Amino acid sequence: MEGQPPVRMVLGVLLLAITIATFLPAQSQILPPVLDLAPRLDEFDAGSRKQIRDAIENVRLHPRDAEANGRLGMLLHAHQRYEFAEPFYLRAHRLDSDSFSWAYYLGIIQGRLGKPAEASSSLRLATQLNPDYLPARLALGDSLRKMGALEESRKLYRGIVEDHPESASAWAGLGRISWETEEASEAVESYRKAVERFPKYGAAHYALGLAYRSLGNLEHSREHLSQFQRHSAQKPPVEDPLLDAVQALGSRAGHFLREGFVLREERRYQEAAAAFEEVLKLEPGHSIAHANLVSLYIALRNPAKVRHHYRSAVAAEPGLYKTHYNFGTYLGHRGRTREAITALRKAVEINPFHADSHSNLGHLLAQLGSSTEAERHMRLAIRHQPNFLLPHFNLGRLLLTQGKYEEAIGHLHKTLDDGDDGDPLRVYTLALAYAQLGGLEKAEHYALKAKRKAAAPDQTGLARDIESLLIELRRAASSHGN
Repeated sequence: MEGQPPVRMVLGVLLLAITIATFLPAQSQILPPVLDLAPRLDEFDAGSRKQIRDAIENVRLHPRDAEANGRLGMLLHAHQRYEFAEPFYLRAHRLDSDSFSWAYYLGIIQGRLGKPAEASSSLRLATQLNPDYLPARLALGDSLRKMGALEESRKLYRGIVEDHPESASAWAGLGRISWETEEASEAVESYRKAVERFPKYGAAHYALGLAYRSLGNLEHSREHLSQFQRHSAQKPPVEDPLLDAVQALGSRAGHFLREGFVLREERRYQEAAAAFEEVLKLEPGHSIAHANLVSLYIALRNPAKVRHHYRSAVAAEPGLYKTHYNFGTYLGHRGRTREAITALRKAVEINPFHADSHSNLGHLLAQLGSSTEAERHMRLAIRHQPNFLLPHFNLGRLLLTQGKYEEAIGHLHKTLDDGDDGDPLRVYTLALAYAQLGGLEKAEHYALKAKRKAAAPDQTGLARDIESLLIELRRAASSHGN
Protein backbone atom coordinates (compact mmCIF):
# COMPACT_ATOMS: atom_id res chain seq x y z
CA MET A 1 0.00 0.00 0.00
CA GLU A 2 2.72 2.45 -0.96
CA GLY A 3 1.63 6.05 -1.18
CA GLN A 4 -0.93 5.66 1.63
CA PRO A 5 1.01 7.11 4.61
CA PRO A 6 1.13 10.67 3.20
CA VAL A 7 -2.64 10.52 2.63
CA ARG A 8 -3.24 9.36 6.21
CA MET A 9 -0.90 12.07 7.50
CA VAL A 10 -2.79 14.79 5.63
CA LEU A 11 -6.08 13.38 6.86
CA GLY A 12 -4.72 13.31 10.41
CA VAL A 13 -3.71 16.99 10.13
CA LEU A 14 -7.18 17.81 8.83
CA LEU A 15 -8.86 15.97 11.71
CA LEU A 16 -6.59 17.70 14.21
CA ALA A 17 -7.54 21.07 12.77
CA ILE A 18 -11.23 20.20 12.98
CA THR A 19 -10.87 18.98 16.57
CA ILE A 20 -9.00 22.10 17.64
CA ALA A 21 -11.66 24.26 16.06
CA THR A 22 -14.37 22.32 17.89
CA PHE A 23 -12.85 23.04 21.29
CA LEU A 24 -12.16 26.77 20.83
CA PRO A 25 -14.12 28.96 23.28
CA ALA A 26 -17.38 30.05 21.69
CA GLN A 27 -16.63 33.76 21.93
CA SER A 28 -13.34 33.37 19.99
CA GLN A 29 -14.80 31.26 17.18
CA ILE A 30 -15.42 32.61 13.73
CA LEU A 31 -19.05 31.90 12.93
CA PRO A 32 -20.16 30.89 9.44
CA PRO A 33 -22.06 33.70 7.76
CA VAL A 34 -25.85 33.74 8.03
CA LEU A 35 -27.17 32.41 4.75
CA ASP A 36 -29.58 34.61 2.83
CA LEU A 37 -32.49 32.21 2.47
CA ALA A 38 -35.04 34.76 1.27
CA PRO A 39 -34.61 33.86 -2.44
CA ARG A 40 -35.15 30.16 -1.61
CA LEU A 41 -38.34 30.46 0.43
CA ASP A 42 -40.53 29.72 -2.59
CA GLU A 43 -39.08 26.20 -2.55
CA PHE A 44 -41.05 25.45 0.66
CA ASP A 45 -44.78 24.97 1.14
CA ALA A 46 -46.84 27.88 2.46
CA GLY A 47 -47.08 26.63 6.04
CA SER A 48 -43.36 25.96 6.27
CA ARG A 49 -42.45 29.30 4.67
CA LYS A 50 -43.91 31.20 7.62
CA GLN A 51 -42.10 29.02 10.17
CA ILE A 52 -38.79 29.43 8.37
CA ARG A 53 -39.29 33.16 7.78
CA ASP A 54 -39.98 33.67 11.50
CA ALA A 55 -36.89 31.61 12.41
CA ILE A 56 -34.72 33.65 10.00
CA GLU A 57 -35.98 36.87 11.59
CA ASN A 58 -35.16 35.47 15.05
CA VAL A 59 -31.58 34.76 13.94
CA ARG A 60 -31.33 38.25 12.45
CA LEU A 61 -32.42 39.79 15.76
CA HIS A 62 -30.33 37.40 17.89
CA PRO A 63 -27.37 36.31 15.73
CA ARG A 64 -25.35 34.97 18.69
CA ASP A 65 -28.21 33.01 20.25
CA ALA A 66 -27.43 29.29 19.90
CA GLU A 67 -31.08 28.27 20.30
CA ALA A 68 -32.23 30.65 17.54
CA ASN A 69 -29.58 29.36 15.11
CA GLY A 70 -30.17 25.74 16.03
CA ARG A 71 -33.93 26.08 15.71
CA LEU A 72 -33.54 27.33 12.14
CA GLY A 73 -31.13 24.47 11.43
CA MET A 74 -33.73 21.99 12.70
CA LEU A 75 -36.44 23.42 10.44
CA LEU A 76 -34.18 23.16 7.40
CA HIS A 77 -33.12 19.67 8.50
CA ALA A 78 -36.78 18.62 8.79
CA HIS A 79 -37.27 19.65 5.14
CA GLN A 80 -34.13 17.72 4.12
CA ARG A 81 -32.28 20.87 3.09
CA TYR A 82 -29.09 19.63 4.67
CA GLU A 83 -26.76 22.04 2.87
CA PHE A 84 -28.71 24.97 4.37
CA ALA A 85 -29.06 23.39 7.81
CA GLU A 86 -25.33 22.69 8.30
CA PRO A 87 -24.09 26.31 8.75
CA PHE A 88 -26.85 27.08 11.27
CA TYR A 89 -26.08 23.94 13.28
CA LEU A 90 -22.40 24.88 13.13
CA ARG A 91 -23.21 28.38 14.43
CA ALA A 92 -25.33 26.90 17.24
CA HIS A 93 -22.59 24.40 18.13
CA ARG A 94 -19.89 27.07 18.25
CA LEU A 95 -22.07 29.38 20.32
CA ASP A 96 -22.90 26.58 22.78
CA SER A 97 -20.13 23.99 22.60
CA ASP A 98 -21.46 22.17 25.70
CA SER A 99 -24.75 21.30 23.98
CA PHE A 100 -25.00 17.64 23.05
CA SER A 101 -27.93 18.19 20.67
CA TRP A 102 -26.18 20.76 18.44
CA ALA A 103 -23.05 18.59 18.16
CA TYR A 104 -25.20 15.55 17.35
CA TYR A 105 -27.38 17.29 14.77
CA LEU A 106 -24.27 18.78 13.13
CA GLY A 107 -22.63 15.36 12.87
CA ILE A 108 -25.77 13.79 11.39
CA ILE A 109 -26.06 16.52 8.76
CA GLN A 110 -22.36 16.31 7.88
CA GLY A 111 -22.71 12.58 7.43
CA ARG A 112 -25.66 13.04 5.07
CA LEU A 113 -23.67 15.60 3.10
CA GLY A 114 -20.91 13.04 2.52
CA LYS A 115 -18.39 14.58 4.94
CA PRO A 116 -17.33 11.60 7.10
CA ALA A 117 -14.24 13.28 8.61
CA GLU A 118 -16.22 16.31 9.78
CA ALA A 119 -19.10 14.09 10.90
CA SER A 120 -16.72 11.90 12.93
CA SER A 121 -15.28 14.95 14.67
CA SER A 122 -18.72 16.33 15.58
CA LEU A 123 -20.12 12.95 16.64
CA ARG A 124 -17.02 12.12 18.68
CA LEU A 125 -17.63 15.29 20.69
CA ALA A 126 -21.34 14.46 20.97
CA THR A 127 -20.53 11.02 22.43
CA GLN A 128 -18.17 12.64 24.92
CA LEU A 129 -20.95 14.99 26.02
CA ASN A 130 -23.48 12.14 26.28
CA PRO A 131 -21.83 8.68 26.19
CA ASP A 132 -25.17 6.89 26.70
CA TYR A 133 -26.96 8.14 23.57
CA LEU A 134 -26.98 5.04 21.37
CA PRO A 135 -27.89 6.72 18.04
CA ALA A 136 -24.85 9.03 18.34
CA ARG A 137 -22.52 6.08 18.95
CA LEU A 138 -23.97 4.19 15.97
CA ALA A 139 -23.63 7.25 13.73
CA LEU A 140 -20.02 7.75 14.85
CA GLY A 141 -19.19 4.11 14.07
CA ASP A 142 -20.59 4.53 10.56
CA SER A 143 -18.73 7.80 9.95
CA LEU A 144 -15.44 6.30 11.13
CA ARG A 145 -15.95 3.37 8.76
CA LYS A 146 -16.69 5.67 5.83
CA MET A 147 -13.52 7.70 6.43
CA GLY A 148 -11.45 4.51 6.57
CA ALA A 149 -10.81 4.29 10.33
CA LEU A 150 -11.90 0.66 10.35
CA GLU A 151 -10.25 -0.52 13.55
CA GLU A 152 -11.52 2.47 15.53
CA SER A 153 -14.98 1.82 14.13
CA ARG A 154 -14.73 -1.89 15.01
CA LYS A 155 -13.69 -1.06 18.58
CA LEU A 156 -16.63 1.33 18.93
CA TYR A 157 -19.15 -1.22 17.61
CA ARG A 158 -17.77 -3.88 19.96
CA GLY A 159 -18.34 -1.51 22.87
CA ILE A 160 -21.90 -0.92 21.70
CA VAL A 161 -22.80 -4.62 21.42
CA GLU A 162 -21.34 -5.16 24.88
CA ASP A 163 -23.61 -2.43 26.29
CA HIS A 164 -26.56 -3.09 23.93
CA PRO A 165 -26.42 -6.71 22.75
CA GLU A 166 -29.95 -6.27 21.41
CA SER A 167 -28.81 -3.68 18.83
CA ALA A 168 -29.18 -5.16 15.35
CA SER A 169 -27.66 -1.99 13.89
CA ALA A 170 -24.46 -2.40 15.92
CA TRP A 171 -24.07 -6.07 14.93
CA ALA A 172 -24.55 -5.08 11.29
CA GLY A 173 -21.89 -2.39 11.76
CA LEU A 174 -19.46 -5.04 12.98
CA GLY A 175 -20.42 -7.18 9.98
CA ARG A 176 -19.61 -4.36 7.56
CA ILE A 177 -16.18 -3.87 9.14
CA SER A 178 -15.40 -7.60 8.90
CA TRP A 179 -16.55 -7.69 5.29
CA GLU A 180 -14.39 -4.70 4.35
CA THR A 181 -11.37 -6.29 6.05
CA GLU A 182 -12.04 -9.53 4.12
CA GLU A 183 -12.99 -11.56 7.20
CA ALA A 184 -15.98 -13.35 5.69
CA SER A 185 -16.55 -15.83 8.53
CA GLU A 186 -16.61 -13.02 11.12
CA ALA A 187 -18.94 -11.03 8.86
CA VAL A 188 -21.35 -13.98 8.70
CA GLU A 189 -21.37 -14.29 12.48
CA SER A 190 -22.10 -10.59 13.02
CA TYR A 191 -24.74 -10.31 10.29
CA ARG A 192 -26.38 -13.48 11.57
CA LYS A 193 -26.74 -11.87 15.00
CA ALA A 194 -28.16 -8.75 13.35
CA VAL A 195 -30.96 -10.65 11.61
CA GLU A 196 -31.64 -12.71 14.74
CA ARG A 197 -32.38 -9.46 16.54
CA PHE A 198 -34.39 -7.94 13.68
CA PRO A 199 -35.55 -10.70 11.29
CA LYS A 200 -36.80 -8.23 8.64
CA TYR A 201 -33.47 -6.36 8.35
CA GLY A 202 -33.23 -6.22 4.55
CA ALA A 203 -29.71 -4.82 4.16
CA ALA A 204 -28.28 -7.29 6.69
CA HIS A 205 -29.91 -10.23 4.85
CA TYR A 206 -28.37 -9.01 1.60
CA ALA A 207 -24.90 -8.66 3.14
CA LEU A 208 -25.26 -12.05 4.84
CA GLY A 209 -26.21 -13.61 1.52
CA LEU A 210 -23.08 -12.21 -0.12
CA ALA A 211 -20.89 -13.35 2.78
CA TYR A 212 -22.28 -16.90 2.65
CA ARG A 213 -21.75 -16.96 -1.13
CA SER A 214 -18.10 -15.95 -0.69
CA LEU A 215 -17.68 -18.95 1.64
CA GLY A 216 -19.27 -21.30 -0.90
CA ASN A 217 -22.47 -21.85 1.11
CA LEU A 218 -24.91 -21.28 -1.74
CA GLU A 219 -27.99 -22.66 0.05
CA HIS A 220 -27.73 -20.16 2.90
CA SER A 221 -26.79 -17.43 0.43
CA ARG A 222 -29.99 -17.96 -1.60
CA GLU A 223 -32.08 -18.05 1.59
CA HIS A 224 -30.86 -14.64 2.80
CA LEU A 225 -30.91 -13.00 -0.63
CA SER A 226 -34.54 -14.15 -0.84
CA GLN A 227 -35.21 -12.57 2.57
CA PHE A 228 -33.68 -9.36 1.21
CA GLN A 229 -36.14 -9.35 -1.69
CA ARG A 230 -39.04 -9.55 0.80
CA HIS A 231 -37.73 -6.94 3.26
CA SER A 232 -35.41 -4.77 1.15
CA ALA A 233 -36.59 -1.44 2.58
CA GLN A 234 -36.83 -2.45 6.24
CA LYS A 235 -34.25 -1.66 8.89
CA PRO A 236 -34.29 -1.94 12.69
CA PRO A 237 -35.87 0.95 14.58
CA VAL A 238 -33.49 2.91 16.81
CA GLU A 239 -34.99 5.09 19.51
CA ASP A 240 -33.73 8.57 18.60
CA PRO A 241 -35.74 11.23 20.45
CA LEU A 242 -33.66 14.10 19.05
CA LEU A 243 -34.32 13.15 15.43
CA ASP A 244 -37.96 12.53 16.36
CA ALA A 245 -38.04 16.16 17.47
CA VAL A 246 -36.73 17.29 14.08
CA GLN A 247 -39.28 15.20 12.22
CA ALA A 248 -42.07 16.60 14.40
CA LEU A 249 -41.30 20.18 13.40
CA GLY A 250 -44.20 20.18 10.99
CA SER A 251 -46.18 20.92 14.15
CA ARG A 252 -45.60 23.13 17.18
CA ALA A 253 -45.18 19.99 19.27
CA GLY A 254 -41.69 19.48 17.84
CA HIS A 255 -40.31 22.49 19.72
CA PHE A 256 -41.58 21.23 23.08
CA LEU A 257 -40.45 17.68 22.29
CA ARG A 258 -36.83 18.74 21.77
CA GLU A 259 -37.00 21.09 24.76
CA GLY A 260 -38.17 18.19 26.92
CA PHE A 261 -35.26 15.98 25.81
CA VAL A 262 -32.71 18.71 26.48
CA LEU A 263 -34.15 19.49 29.93
CA ARG A 264 -34.24 15.78 30.81
CA GLU A 265 -30.56 15.41 29.90
CA GLU A 266 -29.83 18.37 32.19
CA ARG A 267 -31.76 16.59 35.00
CA ARG A 268 -34.28 19.44 35.18
CA TYR A 269 -37.06 16.90 35.54
CA GLN A 270 -39.92 19.19 36.56
CA GLU A 271 -39.34 21.50 33.59
CA ALA A 272 -38.86 18.54 31.24
CA ALA A 273 -42.17 17.05 32.37
CA ALA A 274 -43.89 20.39 31.72
CA ALA A 275 -42.46 20.43 28.18
CA PHE A 276 -43.70 16.92 27.41
CA GLU A 277 -47.12 17.80 28.84
CA GLU A 278 -47.22 20.67 26.32
CA VAL A 279 -46.57 18.13 23.55
CA LEU A 280 -49.62 16.17 24.72
CA LYS A 281 -51.79 19.30 24.72
CA LEU A 282 -50.89 19.83 21.07
CA GLU A 283 -50.86 16.15 20.03
CA PRO A 284 -52.88 13.99 22.47
CA GLY A 285 -51.74 10.39 22.47
CA HIS A 286 -48.13 11.17 21.48
CA SER A 287 -46.44 7.88 22.49
CA ILE A 288 -42.90 9.30 22.90
CA ALA A 289 -44.14 12.07 25.19
CA HIS A 290 -46.12 9.59 27.34
CA ALA A 291 -43.15 7.20 27.53
CA ASN A 292 -40.79 9.96 28.67
CA LEU A 293 -43.29 11.16 31.24
CA VAL A 294 -43.33 7.68 32.79
CA SER A 295 -39.61 7.91 33.63
CA LEU A 296 -39.80 11.60 34.58
CA TYR A 297 -42.68 11.10 37.03
CA ILE A 298 -40.81 8.13 38.51
CA ALA A 299 -37.93 10.54 39.22
CA LEU A 300 -40.40 13.14 40.54
CA ARG A 301 -42.14 10.51 42.76
CA ASN A 302 -45.64 11.03 41.43
CA PRO A 303 -47.21 7.53 41.39
CA ALA A 304 -50.59 8.60 40.00
CA LYS A 305 -49.02 10.23 36.95
CA VAL A 306 -46.59 7.35 36.47
CA ARG A 307 -49.53 4.95 36.14
CA HIS A 308 -51.55 7.33 33.95
CA HIS A 309 -48.75 7.87 31.44
CA TYR A 310 -47.77 4.19 31.44
CA ARG A 311 -51.31 3.20 30.47
CA SER A 312 -51.43 5.97 27.85
CA ALA A 313 -48.02 5.08 26.40
CA VAL A 314 -48.98 1.41 26.08
CA ALA A 315 -52.31 2.31 24.49
CA ALA A 316 -50.56 4.59 21.96
CA GLU A 317 -47.66 2.24 21.16
CA PRO A 318 -47.50 -1.07 23.04
CA GLY A 319 -44.15 -2.05 21.48
CA LEU A 320 -41.99 0.41 23.46
CA TYR A 321 -40.16 -2.14 25.63
CA LYS A 322 -38.37 0.49 27.71
CA THR A 323 -41.71 1.83 28.90
CA HIS A 324 -42.56 -1.63 30.30
CA TYR A 325 -39.04 -1.96 31.73
CA ASN A 326 -39.15 1.44 33.48
CA PHE A 327 -42.59 0.81 34.91
CA GLY A 328 -41.75 -2.73 36.04
CA THR A 329 -38.54 -1.61 37.71
CA TYR A 330 -40.42 1.21 39.44
CA LEU A 331 -43.07 -1.20 40.75
CA GLY A 332 -40.35 -3.58 41.94
CA HIS A 333 -38.76 -0.83 44.02
CA ARG A 334 -42.17 -0.08 45.53
CA GLY A 335 -42.71 -3.70 46.56
CA ARG A 336 -45.44 -4.33 43.97
CA THR A 337 -43.67 -7.52 42.92
CA ARG A 338 -46.39 -9.34 40.96
CA GLU A 339 -47.35 -6.25 38.96
CA ALA A 340 -43.67 -5.57 38.31
CA ILE A 341 -43.18 -9.09 37.00
CA THR A 342 -46.09 -8.65 34.58
CA ALA A 343 -44.54 -5.46 33.14
CA LEU A 344 -41.04 -6.93 32.92
CA ARG A 345 -42.35 -10.08 31.22
CA LYS A 346 -43.86 -7.79 28.60
CA ALA A 347 -40.50 -6.01 28.20
CA VAL A 348 -38.59 -9.25 27.51
CA GLU A 349 -41.36 -10.48 25.23
CA ILE A 350 -40.92 -7.37 23.07
CA ASN A 351 -37.11 -7.29 23.33
CA PRO A 352 -35.70 -10.67 24.37
CA PHE A 353 -32.14 -9.28 24.23
CA HIS A 354 -32.56 -6.58 26.91
CA ALA A 355 -30.29 -7.73 29.73
CA ASP A 356 -31.61 -5.27 32.33
CA SER A 357 -35.18 -6.54 31.93
CA HIS A 358 -34.08 -10.17 32.30
CA SER A 359 -31.95 -9.29 35.34
CA ASN A 360 -34.71 -7.43 37.19
CA LEU A 361 -37.30 -10.05 36.25
CA GLY A 362 -35.06 -12.84 37.55
CA HIS A 363 -34.45 -11.00 40.82
CA LEU A 364 -38.19 -10.50 41.43
CA LEU A 365 -39.06 -14.09 40.51
CA ALA A 366 -36.46 -15.30 43.01
CA GLN A 367 -38.16 -13.21 45.71
CA LEU A 368 -41.41 -15.08 44.99
CA GLY A 369 -39.64 -18.44 45.15
CA SER A 370 -39.88 -19.17 41.42
CA SER A 371 -36.27 -20.24 41.37
CA THR A 372 -36.28 -22.17 38.06
CA GLU A 373 -37.72 -19.28 36.05
CA ALA A 374 -35.60 -16.78 38.00
CA GLU A 375 -32.43 -18.70 37.14
CA ARG A 376 -33.40 -18.79 33.45
CA HIS A 377 -33.78 -15.01 33.24
CA MET A 378 -30.57 -14.36 35.20
CA ARG A 379 -28.67 -16.61 32.79
CA LEU A 380 -30.26 -14.83 29.81
CA ALA A 381 -29.17 -11.47 31.24
CA ILE A 382 -25.60 -12.79 31.50
CA ARG A 383 -25.71 -14.31 28.01
CA HIS A 384 -26.78 -11.01 26.48
CA GLN A 385 -24.40 -8.90 28.62
CA PRO A 386 -21.57 -11.07 30.02
CA ASN A 387 -19.98 -8.31 32.13
CA PHE A 388 -23.24 -7.31 33.85
CA LEU A 389 -22.45 -7.63 37.58
CA LEU A 390 -25.96 -7.69 39.06
CA PRO A 391 -27.26 -10.93 37.46
CA HIS A 392 -23.94 -12.64 38.28
CA PHE A 393 -24.45 -11.65 41.93
CA ASN A 394 -28.11 -12.64 42.08
CA LEU A 395 -27.46 -15.93 40.28
CA GLY A 396 -24.57 -16.64 42.67
CA ARG A 397 -26.87 -16.13 45.66
CA LEU A 398 -29.58 -18.31 44.09
CA LEU A 399 -27.09 -21.12 43.41
CA LEU A 400 -25.95 -20.92 47.03
CA THR A 401 -29.47 -21.71 48.20
CA GLN A 402 -29.44 -24.75 45.87
CA GLY A 403 -26.15 -26.05 47.28
CA LYS A 404 -24.26 -25.43 44.00
CA TYR A 405 -21.35 -23.79 45.80
CA GLU A 406 -18.61 -24.08 43.17
CA GLU A 407 -20.75 -22.58 40.39
CA ALA A 408 -21.97 -19.89 42.80
CA ILE A 409 -18.35 -18.96 43.61
CA GLY A 410 -17.59 -18.65 39.88
CA HIS A 411 -20.39 -16.11 39.41
CA LEU A 412 -19.64 -14.23 42.62
CA HIS A 413 -16.00 -13.78 41.62
CA LYS A 414 -17.20 -12.01 38.47
CA THR A 415 -18.84 -9.34 40.66
CA LEU A 416 -15.57 -8.22 42.23
CA ASP A 417 -13.84 -5.13 40.91
CA ASP A 418 -10.19 -5.34 39.94
CA GLY A 419 -7.99 -4.07 42.74
CA ASP A 420 -10.45 -3.28 45.54
CA ASP A 421 -12.93 -6.21 45.27
CA GLY A 422 -15.94 -3.89 45.16
CA ASP A 423 -19.05 -3.74 47.33
CA PRO A 424 -18.75 -5.30 50.84
CA LEU A 425 -22.00 -7.25 50.46
CA ARG A 426 -20.66 -8.99 47.35
CA VAL A 427 -17.37 -9.79 49.09
CA TYR A 428 -19.24 -11.09 52.18
CA THR A 429 -21.45 -13.30 49.99
CA LEU A 430 -18.35 -14.79 48.39
CA ALA A 431 -16.94 -15.47 51.87
CA LEU A 432 -20.19 -17.29 52.76
CA ALA A 433 -19.92 -19.40 49.61
CA TYR A 434 -16.38 -20.47 50.45
CA ALA A 435 -17.47 -21.24 54.00
CA GLN A 436 -20.27 -23.47 52.70
CA LEU A 437 -17.80 -25.24 50.42
CA GLY A 438 -15.39 -25.80 53.32
CA GLY A 439 -12.70 -23.40 52.09
CA LEU A 440 -12.14 -21.84 55.52
CA GLU A 441 -8.97 -19.91 54.66
CA LYS A 442 -10.48 -18.24 51.59
CA ALA A 443 -13.72 -17.63 53.50
CA GLU A 444 -11.78 -15.80 56.23
CA HIS A 445 -9.72 -13.91 53.63
CA TYR A 446 -12.83 -12.48 51.95
CA ALA A 447 -14.68 -11.94 55.24
CA LEU A 448 -11.81 -9.76 56.48
CA LYS A 449 -11.87 -7.78 53.22
CA ALA A 450 -15.61 -7.30 53.58
CA LYS A 451 -15.16 -6.18 57.19
CA ARG A 452 -12.68 -3.46 56.18
CA LYS A 453 -15.16 -2.17 53.60
CA ALA A 454 -18.32 -2.26 55.75
CA ALA A 455 -17.43 0.90 57.63
CA ALA A 456 -20.26 3.23 56.56
CA PRO A 457 -22.92 4.14 59.18
CA ASP A 458 -25.66 2.45 57.13
CA GLN A 459 -23.72 -0.83 57.03
CA THR A 460 -23.70 -1.67 60.75
CA GLY A 461 -26.02 -4.66 60.22
CA LEU A 462 -23.75 -6.06 57.52
CA ALA A 463 -20.71 -5.45 59.73
CA ARG A 464 -22.36 -7.50 62.53
CA ASP A 465 -23.07 -10.36 60.09
CA ILE A 466 -19.47 -10.33 58.90
CA GLU A 467 -18.18 -10.41 62.48
CA SER A 468 -20.47 -13.34 63.26
CA LEU A 469 -19.15 -15.19 60.23
CA LEU A 470 -15.54 -14.55 61.31
CA ILE A 471 -16.28 -15.93 64.78
CA GLU A 472 -17.81 -19.07 63.26
CA LEU A 473 -14.87 -19.49 60.88
CA ARG A 474 -12.32 -19.19 63.68
CA ARG A 475 -14.31 -21.63 65.79
CA ALA A 476 -14.44 -24.10 62.88
CA ALA A 477 -10.73 -23.66 62.19
CA SER A 478 -9.91 -24.27 65.89
CA SER A 479 -12.13 -27.37 65.95
CA HIS A 480 -10.52 -28.65 62.76
CA GLY A 481 -7.06 -28.09 64.22
CA ASN A 482 -7.90 -30.00 67.39
